[in-house]
Amino acid sequence: MSDLIAKFTSLPAYGIAAVFVLLLYAVQSEIRFGKRARSIRTEASDRNSTLVVSISATVPVFGFCLAIKSTSSLPAWFKAAVMPGLPAIAWAGVAFGFLGLATRLWAVLTLRERYTKTLLVHADHAVERCGPYRWVRHPGYLGSLLVLNGIALASGNWVVLVSSLSVTLLAYTYRIRVEDRMLVGALGQPYADYRQQVRALLPIPRL
Repeated sequence: MSDLIAKFTSLPAYGIAAVFVLLLYAVQSEIRFGKRARSIRTEASDRNSTLVVSISATVPVFGFCLAIKSTSSLPAWFKAAVMPGLPAIAWAGVAFGFLGLATRLWAVLTLRERYTKTLLVHADHAVERCGPYRWVRHPGYLGSLLVLNGIALASGNWVVLVSSLSVTLLAYTYRIRVEDRMLVGALGQPYADYRQQVRALLPIPRL
């Protein structure tokens, strides 16, 4: 136990802060209102998207762990991929991580029982336009992307950041397409209109 604590305290300050963000993200991922929201049971409408986004999250986490505690066994090209501007760039990543946590929590508290781990439609499901859903259709996913890629940025390694951005953006793009298809099928024209009016991740009004 003392060895583990020693390894943790030997990290740079931004590394310790990034680990703290990761721990909060893991805890926050379990916050759900109701048994059905906590369930990991998937339906056909999920189309394995829950699995896809879960696997994508391992890329920034594993990459961060490798970069922050670089060892002699790592390839030279990986160890040399240090981003300029450290430690400021790493602290920016930590800030993105905390912003992502706040965005996710806001989304959870707004949807409550409807904020599920897998893609499910409730009997009383309706288009949500309150809270962060006024500006983006999927604030929870935006929050996850900010956390995961903030951690990748905090690694200080551009290979980790590029890999994280590529994998997580592809995974969440797939997830959003699957979820939007499910909600249009379940909610009909009201969600189709909402989809036309509000962007998926960027809080920029449509013209």
